[in-house]
Amino acid sequence: MSARTARTALTALAAVFLIAAEAPETRLEQYQRLRRDGAAAVQAGDLAKAEAALEQALTLYPDVSGSYIRLARVQAAAGKRGEALANVEAYARMGQLYDVPGDPALKDLTAVPGWADVAALFDRNRTAFGELTEVGSVTGDPEFIGEGLAHDGAGWLLSTVSGRTIVRPGAREATPFLKADTGTGAIFGMAADRERGVLWAAEAWGADIPGGSGPSKTGLLKISLSDGRILARFLLPEDGGKHQFGDVILTSDGTVYATDSIGGGLWRLKAGGVRLEQVVAPGAFASPQGMAICPGEGAMVVADYSTGLHRVDLKTGQTAPLTGLRTGMSGTDGLVVAPGVDYGLRNASPLPMAVIATQNGVLPQRLMLLRISADCDEVEGADLVAANLPGLDDITLAAVDGSEVVFVGHARWADRDPDGKLALPAPPPIRVFRATLPRTSF
Repeated sequence: MSARTARTALTALAAVFLIAAEAPETRLEQYQRLRRDGAAAVQAGDLAKAEAALEQALTLYPDVSGSYIRLARVQAAAGKRGEALANVEAYARMGQLYDVPGDPALKDLTAVPGWADVAALFDRNRTAFGELTEVGSVTGDPEFIGEGLAHDGAGWLLSTVSGRTIVRPGAREATPFLKADTGTGAIFGMAADRERGVLWAAEAWGADIPGGSGPSKTGLLKISLSDGRILARFLLPEDGGKHQFGDVILTSDGTVYATDSIGGGLWRLKAGGVRLEQVVAPGAFASPQGMAICPGEGAMVVADYSTGLHRVDLKTGQTAPLTGLRTGMSGTDGLVVAPGVDYGLRNASPLPMAVIATQNGVLPQRLMLLRISADCDEVEGADLVAANLPGLDDITLAAVDGSEVVFVGHARWADRDPDGKLALPAPPPIRVFRATLPRTSF
């Protein structure tokens, strides 16, 4: 290499490092930094700085309900009780619960004019709502955790995570479906391709998973719908990072998408393909969960557990938070399109999309029916489907078959300690319910 060539190469290399050093923060990185800055400012006693940081974080993801409480606590400490109460009210209007009198930082807000109206909102949010019918339960193996649901045309199938199998829940007992092999891992979300006779499931291994062991890895499991045989596995190549597929969805041509709840990316296996493709790079989301394919199948809505709902362009991989109505959709685990919902807009073009959301990261845990614009940019409306009902205390995922919406109400995740081990030798049964959708009020 000549001296001139070496200098050129070094200049180019320096430019690469300069570009990397000056790369702008992503929205998520900025949000996480502002959250850290706010917490550090509180510790340092600089409430004005903390308030400014948390306000900026809230503008980035205004549907994160917990952000309103964090900001209110700082404002109350700074003597801004009116502003603090306004943020608590915004939180309550998202349909969620918080023990304001029991929070030392917020208890004085109960003496602020307007508190009675906010307290009434919280009372409303405690009210039992919805109509549920129990579809089945699983009382057998105490290790089973109910996670994903799919309908194979004959009945419902339930994945069991640490049970490392798939069963049919019944009125009294569950019957086996999956013909597991010695290498079967934990089974999470599922999607049935009844046209092609295939069930797809997210599979993961590792010591961090209840019942798991060995090195961490994840992938898609392809199963015969006719007899439960394992047809193929498609593993995510190891890259040194942590990954775990959590939810699965299909497009009409048989392409399978999976969210990486640990790595923060989105992956795809094209119809007939043999290799997983990256759609959204790891780290773009904090913890992506459920998905809903948008009309035209050029985009999808992804639920990020930490930051709410996002639109993903399936061609470019670009992501953006949904705008519109704020209903506190952080803490969302599952999403499923409900095509049978009639908004009374049959002549509208294009039609909005109805989506059922299961939320276990909020209080109360709940099912929501969302009306999302046809371009998947905006939440146009939201109705509560079910909350504060017996058995609705450990929700995971939902599935739709025709007009029937079925979901796991008590999954047994809550029956484990922080290390993932059973807290009770004989936990309550897994319970699966059918939900009655409300008359839409949008």
